[in-house]
Amino acid sequence: MAAGNDTRITEPTAAAGRRGVLLGAASLLAGAALPFRRARAQDAKVNMRISWWGSDDRHQRTLKMIKLWESRNPGATMAAQYGGLIGYQDKLSTEFAGRNAPDVMQIADNRESLIASGRLMLLDPYIASGQLNLADANKSVLETVKVGGKLYSIPWGLAGGCFFFDTKVFADTGVELPGLGWNWDDFAAAARKISKAAPKGMYGSADIWAPAGTRAFYPFEFFLRGRGKTAFTEAGKLNFGANELTEWLSFWDGLRREGAVPPAEVTALENGYETSPIIAGRSAMYPINSSIASSLQGLSKNKLVVGTIPSGLGSKALPATQYGAFINTSMQVYVNAATKFPKQSIEFVNMITNDPEFAKIQLMSRGVSLSSKMAALVTPDIAPIEQSMVQMVQYVQEHATPLYVPWPKAGSQIQDLMQRTHQQVAFGQASVAQAVTRFIDEAGQIME
Repeated sequence: MAAGNDTRITEPTAAAGRRGVLLGAASLLAGAALPFRRARAQDAKVNMRISWWGSDDRHQRTLKMIKLWESRNPGATMAAQYGGLIGYQDKLSTEFAGRNAPDVMQIADNRESLIASGRLMLLDPYIASGQLNLADANKSVLETVKVGGKLYSIPWGLAGGCFFFDTKVFADTGVELPGLGWNWDDFAAAARKISKAAPKGMYGSADIWAPAGTRAFYPFEFFLRGRGKTAFTEAGKLNFGANELTEWLSFWDGLRREGAVPPAEVTALENGYETSPIIAGRSAMYPINSSIASSLQGLSKNKLVVGTIPSGLGSKALPATQYGAFINTSMQVYVNAATKFPKQSIEFVNMITNDPEFAKIQLMSRGVSLSSKMAALVTPDIAPIEQSMVQMVQYVQEHATPLYVPWPKAGSQIQDLMQRTHQQVAFGQASVAQAVTRFIDEAGQIME
């Protein structure tokens, strides 16, 4: 609501003996006050809700964003509903079932069924009208969040698969830090050099199946995209075969046998970021999602920087014909299709994306801003680790190929199968050939 509508007129409190005095004037005064009372009553009805999960830092920053929005909409309120991830989606599903879901929200799971049932607002009309401005958003990133070619959500922060580098280990071993355009040959060479030069027990890189890291299927998808393939077809079937999987598993099995990455029993010690190889002093490089940059740096006594997942371009190992990496969303923001306040909800989502004051509050609490202008605006205000994260995200956005097919419902099961397959080879429970055969057979059963 406009600030002018917040004018307040207080009715006079006359003594009982004077109630009839100046009745005409009092009536005029009451009549003059009526439009303002109606405006305030209307404002008071704008009582929205927003729901999200995350860390305390994210909570506090989001609360400040809400306060800013309310200050620009006098009389309107936005109630905050937040907490941890565990149990979040169950509560949200119950609210949707009871037709009492928030107006604006993050969603942890099940968005496809919510879209299919008409519970989430289609945003394309608001983008077309200019109410939701995505002029500074990377189009290839937006493609990754579309459902059926349509947008029902806006990325509330960008992230991507990456490698974290321990700068002290690189310096101590005399190995140069990789550039953003490095390839798999460069990665293997750096891992071997560090393992050879570092004290016993320190390896060049964590293994790709690091339990709390990216998990192996995500970078494998980058490898496939470098060859013009997606992990799945539009019909929801596997889009790769034994040859690609054999190349991938053989590459990591070779590094493991050379001692460039840890043996299986060392990798298996990881049960969270606190025990990850890069924090425990067991590796100089660590594959994971860039969105945890601040958290990971907070656990490390050494300076960390964020780099890209290596490319197959110009590489003899895992060669590619195009750049395969892409940026995903650390999380997304949705609007309830049944909201009573579509105008205000879209306004809030637009501010998340484009408002400089929002950007200054939010910083990197949800990843890099979807708007390139907002990302550039806040870069001087963020920590060095986050600055390197911004550089990584921008590099990948500039080089990514617009090739994307969403995972089918069985995608997470295939991801788990890939993880188990890497473990079987790492622990010597199967040869690469045996593991590939098992994977193809099991994947076929899952996809049926």
